[in-house]
Amino acid sequence: MSEKMFSKCGMRCDLCLIYRPNVEKNDRREEICKVYRKTVPGYDPDPKSIICDGCSCENENAILLYPPCEARKCVIEKGYIHCGYCEKYPCDIFPAEPSHEELVQKIDVEKQWTWEDEKLMEAYNCKKNMDEFRKNR
Repeated sequence: MSEKMFSKCGMRCDLCLIYRPNVEKNDRREEICKVYRKTVPGYDPDPKSIICDGCSCENENAILLYPPCEARKCVIEKGYIHCGYCEKYPCDIFPAEPSHEELVQKIDVEKQWTWEDEKLMEAYNCKKNMDEFRKNR
């Protein structure tokens, strides 16, 4: 099993389907873009062009999913590797994600997306990832 690789806000780059090294190994961007369209209303990414070098990439020409990310800026300013190291975690700028109850509502009741879709979104569960990191630290 590969080592967990966290973004600045706690996403799992090692699981991300648009992270460049993952795309180069096995391009599944079409699959994740379908899920993005369902889970993020109004977001219509192009699977042929969406890619991310990871917010820890030090290349000045790095391509980031969301360059103005406040959590990334904060973590860099404070000199942390990611939010899991911050004494103020989770703070107001930490990315929000649905609770388990909200997921059940969206999946089992409203049928907005599926549990398979949710599995593909595993990389983006920042709070779950950071809570686990802090528990195991």
